Amino acid sequence: MPRPRRVFLCSALLGASVLLTACAKKPSEAQCDEFADHFVKLLEESRDKPDSRIKKLANDQRDKVVEACVSEGSVAEVECVLAQTSIAAVESNCK
Repeated sequence: MPRPRRVFLCSALLGASVLLTACAKKPSEAQCDEFADHFVKLLEESRDKPDSRIKKLANDQRDKVVEACVSEGSVAEVECVLAQTSIAAVESNCK
């Protein structure tokens, strides 16, 4: 995998973790599972031509995203991300 793709994906996954640091009502594990699935889907769709390595890296990080969501996330953040249709929209609308 070319380095820029890996850097982008790692940055996006780190961004997902950062989104989940506010103190508020905690989401359930089921909500976080849905959040992680949606986030991985948005990552895959953000690439012009997602390949199996990008999908594998995103899915390998999925458990960490769920864990961060459950322990540090808020329901408002999860709902915001679920309402977005692109990574750019997440970055713009879910601060």
